[in-house]
Amino acid sequence: MAFLLFSPLHPPLQEWELVVLGKLKWNLAAVTPHDFIEHILRKLPLPKDKLLLIRKHAQTFIALCATDFNFAMYPPSMIATGSVGAAICGLQLDDGDSLTDLLAKITNTDVDCLKACQEQIEAVLVNSLRQVRQQQQQSNPSKTVDELDQASTPTDVRDINL
Repeated sequence: MAFLLFSPLHPPLQEWELVVLGKLKWNLAAVTPHDFIEHILRKLPLPKDKLLLIRKHAQTFIALCATDFNFAMYPPSMIATGSVGAAICGLQLDDGDSLTDLLAKITNTDVDCLKACQEQIEAVLVNSLRQVRQQQQQSNPSKTVDELDQASTPTDVRDINL
């Protein structure tokens, strides 16, 4: 009997699972904030040499949002848009409220909701950096604040002006 289960005439269980999923037309692909980043960046008037850095920061913000339950109620498009906005603002590449208005127009979202999301993302970043700094000071109290500041963010940002 075991011979029949593994013979070429009988596909493995995983193949049968795929057949069942296909017949039931179950779409198991989930839309994530990462799916929106490229679409948003393409529509923004940004310097080409800064796109990689902005993308990297936005991806970091998205990862940070995944660690905070407050973002569970936001749709992925809002998290992506807020992350791109926070990245551009943090890198000081924006020119004020016009960025938020443009982002809201691109994604067809409410400006006030987008601002609230972006502010929440920036607040989570500040809290995360504060926690990292406290942990570093507790683990190595002999280092100065400047030494601790040098490697406190995953994207190697030294100064963030929010």
